[in-house]
Amino acid sequence: MATSQITLQIARAVGIAGAAWLSGNIAALSLISVPALNTSHAQDSVSLSTITHAWKHTYAKGKSQNPPVAAVVATSFAYLAWASHRLRAGRSMQLYSIAALLTIGIVPYTILTMSSTNNKLLAKSKKASSDAEITRAVSPAEDKETSDLLKKWTFLNGIRSTMPLLGAAAAALAALA
Repeated sequence: MATSQITLQIARAVGIAGAAWLSGNIAALSLISVPALNTSHAQDSVSLSTITHAWKHTYAKGKSQNPPVAAVVATSFAYLAWASHRLRAGRSMQLYSIAALLTIGIVPYTILTMSSTNNKLLAKSKKASSDAEITRAVSPAEDKETSDLLKKWTFLNGIRSTMPLLGAAAAALAALA
């Protein structure tokens, strides 16, 4: 069965636009959301306990939303790699394969490089939610540790946001080849 041009165009649009959107969605957390939370702490004296609660909800939304989007986008790129192989377009096949791997790569990247930081921040959020913690004064060392964890998370997440963006760029090059 021949691969139709319309199917390839739809897969390209879903893949490239989806990867670019995913990159922006992830980057917004590092460029807007977490810095805004940190500003609330620094300028408005919002406790880091409250900040970790807000971060926890942001994290949960991203965890439920981004991996399925990455899977759909990577599937589009994998289909394009397969179709390129069938059409004997070797360079395009390689670029679409790279795009698929970069996009779905946010999942293992998160597990391998961010889990420790995520788990520490989630533990701080859970600890802060107890009644005893709300009334307990937090030491400057604990505040610094939480602040450092948020900064580390922001940096690691910023790196993660580049993966689907690079995937979109690879797919765009493949589409032009």
